Amino acid sequence: MQAIIRHSVKISFLGIAVLSWVVIWWAFVQQPVTISLALDNPLIAQGTLGRDPEGVWFGGDTQIAVNRFDDTQWRLIKWRWRQATDTPLDVHVHIAAVDLTTPTTGSWRMVHLLLPHNPARLPLDIQSATIRVPNDSRDLGVIMDSLQVTRLLATPGWTVVMASDYWMLLIVALVWLWRGRWVGVGAFGVLCVVYGAMMLQEIPSGFASPSLWLDRTNRYALCMLVVLFAWVQRRRQVTTLAARGRRFGLDVMRAIAITCVIIAHSTPLFFAAWANDRDIFKWFVNIGAIGVDIFFALSGYLIGAILLRTMERFDDFAVVKQFLYRRWLRTLPAAYVSAIVVWFVAAPQNISDYVMSILFVGSFNAWRLSTENTFWWSLSTEELFYLLFPLLLFLCIKKFPRVKAFAITIIIFAGFTMLCRVVLEWTLPIAIIDNIQNVSYACLDAMVWGILLQWVRQSRPQWFIRLSHIGFAPGAVIFASGAVLLLDPLRWIVLTWFGCHILIVVGAVLMIPAMESIKTLGWRSLDRVVGWIALISYSLYLYQVMMSDFVFHQYGFATSWGMVVTSLAMYFGLTFLAATISYYGVEAPVLRWRDRHVTER
Repeated sequence: MQAIIRHSVKISFLGIAVLSWVVIWWAFVQQPVTISLALDNPLIAQGTLGRDPEGVWFGGDTQIAVNRFDDTQWRLIKWRWRQATDTPLDVHVHIAAVDLTTPTTGSWRMVHLLLPHNPARLPLDIQSATIRVPNDSRDLGVIMDSLQVTRLLATPGWTVVMASDYWMLLIVALVWLWRGRWVGVGAFGVLCVVYGAMMLQEIPSGFASPSLWLDRTNRYALCMLVVLFAWVQRRRQVTTLAARGRRFGLDVMRAIAITCVIIAHSTPLFFAAWANDRDIFKWFVNIGAIGVDIFFALSGYLIGAILLRTMERFDDFAVVKQFLYRRWLRTLPAAYVSAIVVWFVAAPQNISDYVMSILFVGSFNAWRLSTENTFWWSLSTEELFYLLFPLLLFLCIKKFPRVKAFAITIIIFAGFTMLCRVVLEWTLPIAIIDNIQNVSYACLDAMVWGILLQWVRQSRPQWFIRLSHIGFAPGAVIFASGAVLLLDPLRWIVLTWFGCHILIVVGAVLMIPAMESIKTLGWRSLDRVVGWIALISYSLYLYQVMMSDFVFHQYGFATSWGMVVTSLAMYFGLTFLAATISYYGVEAPVLRWRDRHVTER
C-alpha cells in the first residue's frame, strides 16, 4: 500500500509539472502577433495633451511604454504621425541604443522601427519643439495614431526555450516540495494554477507589465531563495510536540506579522510621488494585510487549543461565559485605553465613525466602512469570532455528539463566511470591491484553519509531527501564491478577494508546526528582541496607526531622504514606547488579575 501511495505521489507531481509546461508553451504560441497601444492611457503614455478625432497630441517630451514581447528576439514598432499644418518641427526619437531625428510635416507619415530584445524595457522617448496654433491654447508637438508593436516570427526552438525559462521556477519548487507527499502535491497544484492564470492574463497585453513571478529577475531570485530554504531545512528533525506555554517559534511569526503591519502604515511618511507608484507602494501597503492574516492563523490555532480542551464541558453555558470573559479581558481593556489615548495624539474627525469603530461595527457595512480607527476591523473580526464560534458550538453540542458538533460548527462558520464574500463580489461596485477584505463577517473563516490544525495536534499528534517535517515548504509556497495575488489585486479581482487571504492563512497554518519547533534564531540578542516584539505585539497593533497619523500631521509627506529618516525614527520610536507602556501598564496587570479571578476550568 505504501508503495502504491509513493508511486501515486510521484505520478501526480510529474503530471502536474508536464501539464504546467504545456500551458506555458501554449501561452507563448498563442500570443497575439500585434498589440495596439492606447496612447490616451496615462499608464502607457506620459506627456500627452489629449485625444483628437485623428489621434493623440504630444507635448515636447513624451515617454511611451512599448515593453511588449520583451522576450522576443526582434520586434517591429509602427506608428503614423503628423503635425499641425504649416508648422514643421524636427522630432527626436530615442529608445535603447536607437537615436534618430526626422522632419515631420502636416501630412501623415508612417514610421517603422525594428528593435531587438531589450531587457531594460526602456520607453520610447519622443522629443520635439512645440508650437501654438490658432484657436488652441495647447503647446503642440506631434499627433500620433495607430501605434502598434508586432512580434516577429520566432523559431520553434525559441518558444521551447522561453517556455522552459518560465517553467524554471515551477520545477525548482517541485524539487523543494517533493518530500511533502500529498501536501506537497496540493501546494504544487496551487502554485501551477496561480502561475498559469498569470500567464494567461498576460497574453492579451504581450507581457506588458508582468507580475512578480513573471519578471525574469524575480524568477531567478525566487529560485535562489527556494534553494536557500531547502538547504537551511535539510537537517531539522522534530520527534515530540512542543509543550504548552509561550513558544519561541510562534513568537517569531508574531514578530514578523506585527512588523509587516507597522511597515504598511508608515507609507504616509514617504514621498508623495510614491503613492501612485505601483511597483513601490504595493509592497508597503499590502504586507499589512499579510501580517493580519498571519495573526488570524495564530489566533485560530491558539484559541482552538482552549476550545478543544474545554469542549467536553461545552454543553454547560457557564464554560462558554468563562471563555468569553477571559478573551474579553485579554483584548478589550488595552483596546479601549488606546481608544482614549488617540484623542490626545491624533483626535478623530468623524465622531460617529469613531463610535462605530470602538463598538466593533464600523466594518459591517461593506458599502461604507468607518473612516476612523480603520484598523479596528481586524479587532472586530476577532471579537465576532470569539462571540459567535463558541455560541454556535454550544448550540450544536446540545443537538449532536461532540465531534460531529465540532465538524458542523466548522462547516457552517467557514461556508457562511465564504458565501458572504461571493455575494459581496457580485454586489459591490468595482471602485470599492477591495472593501471585502475589511468586512468583519467576510473574514471569519481565516481563524477556522488554525482551529483545524489544533484539532490535528490534539487528536492526531503523529500527523502534526509529520507536518512539522513536510509542512513548511508547502505552506511557504501556498503563502507566497496568496501574497502574489494580493500584490496586484485588480488583475485577478475574483480570485484575489475570494481566495488570496485563504491561501495566505492556509500557508501560514501549514508552517506553524515547523515554526513551533524553532528554539532559537542562532543569536541570543536577536532572540530577545524578537521575544520582546512578540510580547508587546498586541499593543503595537493598537498604537501604530495613531502614531503614524501624529507624525504625518507634524511633518506631512517627506521632501528629502533626511526627512524620511527623521519621520520614520519618530514613528517607530513613539510606537514602541507607547506599546511598551501599554503592555506593562494595562495588558500585564489585567492578565494577572484575570488569571487569579477568572481561571480556566
